[in-house]
Amino acid sequence: MELYYKDLISEDASLEKLVDNLTLVVQGADEFARAAGLNSSDRRTAELATRLERLKTTCRRVQKQAKAGAVATDKLLRRYPYSSLGFAFALGVMATAALIKRKH
Repeated sequence: MELYYKDLISEDASLEKLVDNLTLVVQGADEFARAAGLNSSDRRTAELATRLERLKTTCRRVQKQAKAGAVATDKLLRRYPYSSLGFAFALGVMATAALIKRKH
């Protein structure tokens, strides 16, 4: 029995969409500040743009790491299916024992 997870993150919940939404939030906050009569300096705007770029870079890096981790896990589970099942079972037994011991 083989399962394939081609799209771990749906199109609607992608990191790119999150970054785009954050960009819109920053732009909206700037427009709100102007409408309220608050003057945002060029330095402050540049700082926000820099932080947004760092956020985009971090999101891309996290996405790549998550994909690499999922691929590595998939390969490991396919290579050792019975050992993985035994390990998961043993981990479940230990967790159950810890919960039972904690209640008493």
